[in-house]
Amino acid sequence: MATPWNLTPGEWSHVLLDGLKPDTLASRLTQGLSVPWTEVLLKSTSDSKRVLDLGSGQGENSGLLALNGREMTLLDWSKDNLDFSTQLFGALGVTGQFCHADMTQPLPFKNDAFDVVFSCGVFEYFNERQIELILQEAFRISKKRVIIMVPNAWSLAYRLGMWYMKRTGKWHWGGEVPSYTLKRCFKQVGSVRVNEFSVAAKHSLNFLTMPMGEQVKTWLTRVLKLTDDSKPSLLRQGYLLITIGDKQPE
Repeated sequence: MATPWNLTPGEWSHVLLDGLKPDTLASRLTQGLSVPWTEVLLKSTSDSKRVLDLGSGQGENSGLLALNGREMTLLDWSKDNLDFSTQLFGALGVTGQFCHADMTQPLPFKNDAFDVVFSCGVFEYFNERQIELILQEAFRISKKRVIIMVPNAWSLAYRLGMWYMKRTGKWHWGGEVPSYTLKRCFKQVGSVRVNEFSVAAKHSLNFLTMPMGEQVKTWLTRVLKLTDDSKPSLLRQGYLLITIGDKQPE
């Protein structure tokens, strides 16, 4: 298994923001052109108001949630990412709180400060012990649930595309290590009911950049019956593995 390593704050902002403008992303969100997993976030926060985005990146997920009435706090260790997110929220006409911090350290929030804490595309850069410690903090500050989204190790298209891009020097996402499951890490926290599934199988086809990639996409879509929606993917072939932990009474 590869050893995960995180990108530096500067590398993160370069990869995530390269050529992207806040107004462009805002326009896309207001037109409803969001990624499938945001529908999962909308459903999973439908009973909630205060939400923390842990490792918020561009702020795309938080922007959509804010448009739907959530009171968003965005935490990231890249000031450039937070500056971009601030401009994005301004373009969307919504408000949010922006926190510059390192999630591997104790989080600067009181117990039960949020209804829901979520993270998308971050935990794949941490080892199991780090994940458990971050989850402990996430559940400490969350009243209802914690949602973690990481690349799915069961996804054949994603794994094949990653292999090719690394072999040809086209991989820009650092030491990303996909997960087969995060259930054990969640259960280490304590009284948590865990639900886990994968979504957005067709999104994984975007990684197939090799020669004959289009033919491979067609074949995989037909054989694996890939779809690109927020419903759990067949045969665990979704691009993102989503693990949702609901807090239970002690």
